[in-house]
Amino acid sequence: MKKPFSNAYESIKKLLKNIFGKKGEEVTEEISSATDQQTEEAAPEAAPEMSTDDREKLVEEVLASLEKEKKEEPKAPEVAPESKPETKKAADKSKASMTEEQKYEEEVRKRAERAAKREAEDKKKEAEEVMSSANSNRVRWVTDPVTGEEITLGKLPAEATYLKKYTRIQTTSDDVILSINSILKHPDMPKNIVILGRNGFGTVKVGEDFARSFYSLGLVSSDKIAKTKAKQLNKMGLEKLSALKGGCLIVENAGLVSFDKLVEVIKDSAPENNNYVVILTGEIDSLSNFFEENDEIVDEFIYLIDIHKIKDRGMMHLAKGYVKEKGYTAEKPIFDRLKESLKGMEEGNIDRFVARIDEVMEKCDAREAAAGSTSKQIELEDTN
Repeated sequence: MKKPFSNAYESIKKLLKNIFGKKGEEVTEEISSATDQQTEEAAPEAAPEMSTDDREKLVEEVLASLEKEKKEEPKAPEVAPESKPETKKAADKSKASMTEEQKYEEEVRKRAERAAKREAEDKKKEAEEVMSSANSNRVRWVTDPVTGEEITLGKLPAEATYLKKYTRIQTTSDDVILSINSILKHPDMPKNIVILGRNGFGTVKVGEDFARSFYSLGLVSSDKIAKTKAKQLNKMGLEKLSALKGGCLIVENAGLVSFDKLVEVIKDSAPENNNYVVILTGEIDSLSNFFEENDEIVDEFIYLIDIHKIKDRGMMHLAKGYVKEKGYTAEKPIFDRLKESLKGMEEGNIDRFVARIDEVMEKCDAREAAAGSTSKQIELEDTN
């Protein structure tokens, strides 16, 4: 609610702005008129006629009174000055930080949900595998990833020798067999593969085994294999891949590859261009995020090989298969020593474990070469 004379003050103030543009007598008459209007209601009787000096004195008194009233009015709360650039930047940074924190919390939540879902699926699959082992003579039925039809699992083709060791691992065997048999059954469909591992896993060697098997099976025309990390691929010009024609490209940490670059690679790898197979390897959550955000390219990657569930027991099955695949023989103490080495690795890190077995076999070769033997019999000393 406005105080008395507040409107009058503004009106008179406005009139006074024009004082210097008018003659003194005319201005006095205008001010007198305005003052008379403001005081007319207060006087029950008409005021006697005033002289010019009296009018000017009255105006001065009114103005002085109003000025005093204005000074006594409580000041409105001061509005905070606009933030300085530094303050604004700090506020923006804080806001951005909160956004990043929210994104992080959302990512943690999504990963927890995926982990819970995977755990439930793992338990279900383990139960199915136990039943399957108990009824090994029964025909195994699976879903064809291309048609969605129920088909028999079948067996791994003999030519896919590099993949045989993975069929010893219950949690991975079906994925390997199904993908190879489906690719052979549907040769006109994309042969690209995604290999899902745990955080910190090395799965490049699994990709190499698929690439070699593709060549052995006649699924690719060249035995050339190119390996690159996602960050390197993002900066790479695809003309460098022209020499890969008919072979296989393995992308490590593929969850970090840019969508645009992967689209370029898919086009470059098409049969009418360089006709090579793309094998993505990486951590399961990163790859899951990538495909959730870029579902336009999901159809180019039909086959998923899930190896993130491999425990120590599965790793030992892999070791026995790998030693046999390479033509070596080893007794139980050798495998016990290899099992001990797993304690110093991330659980299920196939690349590190296979590298360890390769090291043991190289020592065996060196020892036998010095002794003039070619028996390929691994001894305990080779594990040191």
